[in-house]
Amino acid sequence: MRLLRTLGFAAAGACGAIAGCMVLSVAQVASGPVNPTPSLIVPGLRVGVLNLGDTRDRALKLFPFKTNMDQEFPQEPDCGTELNWVDIDNPKGGNMFIRMRNNVVFQIDSATDRYRTAEGITVGSPPEEVRKHYPHLRSYVLSNITTTSWYPTVYWIDRDEGIAFAFDKPRRKPKRYLHEIIVFEPKSEVCPTDDSIHSPAKRELKPYSLDPSDLKAD
Repeated sequence: MRLLRTLGFAAAGACGAIAGCMVLSVAQVASGPVNPTPSLIVPGLRVGVLNLGDTRDRALKLFPFKTNMDQEFPQEPDCGTELNWVDIDNPKGGNMFIRMRNNVVFQIDSATDRYRTAEGITVGSPPEEVRKHYPHLRSYVLSNITTTSWYPTVYWIDRDEGIAFAFDKPRRKPKRYLHEIIVFEPKSEVCPTDDSIHSPAKRELKPYSLDPSDLKAD
């Protein structure tokens, strides 16, 4: 279970989230990637220096595991395992969620503004900016799994390019914000948080909708 996911980025709430608070208390821990540049998110290929298809060993070399902070845990069988790397060197906090099947990276969820697309889109960017630069996205709810603090995540997905944008909404906040940018293998399915790609809750919404009840017409 993603214990830090909903608290991973500063925009989420108090203290900027658990990851943000950790910056003050554990800054002495060496945690940054072996090479922090480039910081580019490339659809269907990579986030920074981590590529789809990289091995678990390479992922851990680039994002060294911090005991008592980072986590690795199983997901649903079709979504493999997930490494949650806390970006404690980032003043705003953040997380990288690295998904692996058979010790090979197949999906990368960036929830830190350390990384951004070629258009400058990063965690916290407004939905209007995403829509401006990505005209072929389709809107989905992939799972109803949520917490006491969040509504279900809405995903804007381009399966052909291998990129998705996950928008979350704290219950006490008026608008959704870009919580994660997801890179995955083109033509494949996005694994949602703590659920299967075959979740019975999956449903398509009207194009660019952020309302989980705004279903696409049949």
